[in-house]
Amino acid sequence: MQELFELLPRLKLDANGDPDPRATDGAVLNGLILHAQAAAAAMNLGMSAVGSMMAYAAPECEDKTISSDAIEALGWLLAELGAITALMIRLAALCKPVSGQAAH
Repeated sequence: MQELFELLPRLKLDANGDPDPRATDGAVLNGLILHAQAAAAAMNLGMSAVGSMMAYAAPECEDKTISSDAIEALGWLLAELGAITALMIRLAALCKPVSGQAAH
């Protein structure tokens, strides 16, 4: 994800401050797509793993070995990771070349 954040400042913006893939270098767009997709995939795998662990830990929640505060915090973490994953997918889609538009 570090590479993604290093490339983001090179994504050109239009007059309204919105991302402008047509004005952005093709190599930057390709890097953004690659790293956004990789980040989304990693977060999806991580969320799946945490969800599986939570399911197996259910008995420990019932006997209070694992606190309800910890479960709540994991729930909020999963919600935030899901939102970031969706953002990464949107970013990757935004950076894909427009049909008929050559990359710079």
